Amino acid sequence: MKFKKIILFCLELIFPPHCIFCDKIVAPGTKICQGCVCAIKPVSAVRCMNLPDSGQNIPCAVLYSYEDQVRDSIIRFKFYAEKSNAEFYADQLSELIGNRMNASSFDVVTAVPISHERKKGRGYNQSELIARKIAEKLNLPYRECLEKIRDNPEQHLLPRTERMKNVKGIYRADKDLAAGESVLLIDDIVTTGFTLCECARVLLENGAKAVSCAAIAQVERTPC
Repeated sequence: MKFKKIILFCLELIFPPHCIFCDKIVAPGTKICQGCVCAIKPVSAVRCMNLPDSGQNIPCAVLYSYEDQVRDSIIRFKFYAEKSNAEFYADQLSELIGNRMNASSFDVVTAVPISHERKKGRGYNQSELIARKIAEKLNLPYRECLEKIRDNPEQHLLPRTERMKNVKGIYRADKDLAAGESVLLIDDIVTTGFTLCECARVLLENGAKAVSCAAIAQVERTPC
């Protein structure tokens, strides 16, 4: 691992990295410029999401508000193959999880899945990229505990009143991977929270002991 870091540092001397938020060239070994460090203030909050019909609260750690440079960065990561951003997001989320959640209580890390068709077209699941790196940093196994069994309209294209219905019945959990486990569920953006709540519900109904969530950014802020 140390040798790998040395190689990456040498490569960045030849091909300087760019700030993941504003795209300015930054020093080797860094991911964000000093201007963005000062301008972009993390929310670093834990919000509570209430599972419909059960009254159970699911904690969700979030790093940023989904606006301005953060929004642009996530869009480039999600739709324009800037996959190297996952390392920075995972570093920051792992630190937040360690500070604000009981990281030692988790047994497994998983991600909100996308459909097979969407993953084939995009080439990757952005939430999975982050989740796998978080699992490495927290020394936990990554498992594909969830599957999206059919495609549906993207949540951000729908009014709030339609979003809960839009995610009903589209996820399936693997009992062999989830049962008896405390699951850390990773997504990229939290808007209404319906997607994460539906995934959490499916995991719990298939035997997961507990579910907690984490995401890069939030549209609505409802901290615990």
